[in-house]
Amino acid sequence: MKEIRHLERPHNDALNYKHRKEKELFNKIFLRTVELDEIIRPSTYFLMGEKGSGKTAYAVYMENNQYKEHRCQVTTMTETQYSRFIQLKRSGKLNYSDYANIWRSMLLFIVARMILANSQGFFTSFTGKYKQIEKSIKSWSHNAMNPEIETAFNAILRETEVAEIKNSQIGGVKGEQTKESSAAGVSIRHHLLNCENDFKEAIASLNLSRNQILFFDGIDYRPESISYSEYLQCIKGLGEAVWQLNSEFFPSVRDSKGRIKIVLLVRPDVFHALNLYNSNSRFQDNTVFLEWSTTEKECSGSKLFEMAGRYFSSQQPFASKPSEAWAHYYEGGRSESHVFKRLLRHSFQKPRDVLTFIRITMAHAIKSGRGSMDAFAADSATSHAFSREYSDYLLGEAKNYAAFYMTQDDFYKYVKFFQFLNGKHTFDFATFEAAYVKFKAWANGEAFDATAYLRDPPSLLQLFYDMNIVGFHEEAEDGSERFVHWSYRDRSLNNIAPKVKSEAMLTLNAGISKALEIGKALQSKAQAEAKPRQFNPKRTRRRRNGRRNKAPTP
Repeated sequence: MKEIRHLERPHNDALNYKHRKEKELFNKIFLRTVELDEIIRPSTYFLMGEKGSGKTAYAVYMENNQYKEHRCQVTTMTETQYSRFIQLKRSGKLNYSDYANIWRSMLLFIVARMILANSQGFFTSFTGKYKQIEKSIKSWSHNAMNPEIETAFNAILRETEVAEIKNSQIGGVKGEQTKESSAAGVSIRHHLLNCENDFKEAIASLNLSRNQILFFDGIDYRPESISYSEYLQCIKGLGEAVWQLNSEFFPSVRDSKGRIKIVLLVRPDVFHALNLYNSNSRFQDNTVFLEWSTTEKECSGSKLFEMAGRYFSSQQPFASKPSEAWAHYYEGGRSESHVFKRLLRHSFQKPRDVLTFIRITMAHAIKSGRGSMDAFAADSATSHAFSREYSDYLLGEAKNYAAFYMTQDDFYKYVKFFQFLNGKHTFDFATFEAAYVKFKAWANGEAFDATAYLRDPPSLLQLFYDMNIVGFHEEAEDGSERFVHWSYRDRSLNNIAPKVKSEAMLTLNAGISKALEIGKALQSKAQAEAKPRQFNPKRTRRRRNGRRNKAPTP
């Protein structure tokens, strides 16, 4: 087997595998599952999964490889783009009802550019096949080399500026701002309708030879400068626009062998928060759900275990089974998979968790002078240094999940709660309530923006369950087996928002407990309240980039 130092280190973000040098490695390690075929079904409009479950990885793989003759493209929204988008609403030029209209125009704009980039060849300049769509793009874009979303924004904002200039010339009287703003809004809506119709006509005129899929990513993270309610309305408009184009316009395009669709990459809780019309049917009929969780008994046959082993087996100079490669590097050649089972207990059971586990153990092995070995030391996944770093990673994943609902500052205040459990890892709801009383007394002296989870103990418990920090377990009636429940495991298309059972025994995720400073009991309530700012000072270094504007309560 290859020495540890010669193995490629995995990336946490699959977008890094879009670069030319990384594509070859990504194609080797990527596990091709049945979900690939489900994604290309004409009726699939949503690719859903927990953060880190591989949504972007699937999209990037399909973009890199033209899976089964499908031409694909991944487009990602950024914080700056969302801010500019919502600024149109804040300036009074748009209503909430306009969001879907803007999104339709922008999505059609991006689809048109995708088709042109994917389908144009040497002979098309002679046939004029894409002449109409090229004309449409050129009329809305001054610079065809700009990123797709940025170009779409610029087209809309440019029309906004023109409308403002016209209205200022017509009005010009103090006190006419409201009328001018209203007129600008009408002008923008008229502009958007023209843009939408123009692109629909251009796209409908094409006879595509291959299917085209636009993957739209980046809606799971809410910028702190944008309030929860504003952001929710914005992406709700996106969800409606994706549905309308997929279900109404694209299927109506005739005389084309190749079909077009847009696939929205979304977290289950975010989709649930959108509360789109007839969402249950959309879950069942139009969604592919990525789910990787397994049990210790069944882990050897799981997709997650195969993915982990494939990372090593695919990099060897000779044929090797994934299970054998994993056993060689981590298990001392044994087939019991003790290290992998421990990983299951100390993670959220997602592909990103596994890849991060590998990356950290590799880094520690090389740093300790063991990079020339072809297997990891027995304590590679149990050392204090590893446990601390991996626990920090899991806390970061929980923070990223919570970012949709609260500011980073609020998140660190909420997880302060665990210092009031007095070192308990397993506890009942009465113990949780007692800790809540102490935490609430401390929290009354702090400024929270997202206060909904301070309402009562059940609200706070549900938050921690949703973040996979707290789970619960139940015993079989005969006491022969214990069933452990986590949000990532209980969530499915039939149960998109699982609820925690407060009557069951509660337990902390073993992997994240170090980052929560669990393990030492506080000496007294007075001590806890006397040092309210002592939570995890080293690991809160994530805040060093500066805090952004706070968002109000969701």
